[in-house]
Amino acid sequence: MHALSGYLEFPEDQRQLTLDALHDVCERSRNDPGCIDYWWAEDVEVPNRFRFFECWESVDAFDAHQAQPYETAFMEEHVSRITGFDAHILDIAERRPALGG
Repeated sequence: MHALSGYLEFPEDQRQLTLDALHDVCERSRNDPGCIDYWWAEDVEVPNRFRFFECWESVDAFDAHQAQPYETAFMEEHVSRITGFDAHILDIAERRPALGG
């Protein structure tokens, strides 16, 4: 599995634009082949800092996602205006339930 985790900080005066874009990219990404998990959430301590996590079945699935026109547009129109960030690629060997099952 291929995963990414981190945060992006967006300009305060463009909050609604950011929320709309994140909602759209989540909806589309979750429908891409190979998507295991994909979400964004605002940091409870830092306004306009949005944390993300995405997990893909493989690097190939992630690369195909990155090549989608909507993803390219999101990167150009929204990620290009961030005011801060921290992001990491995670190597994950397996996924199993945390509470049994």
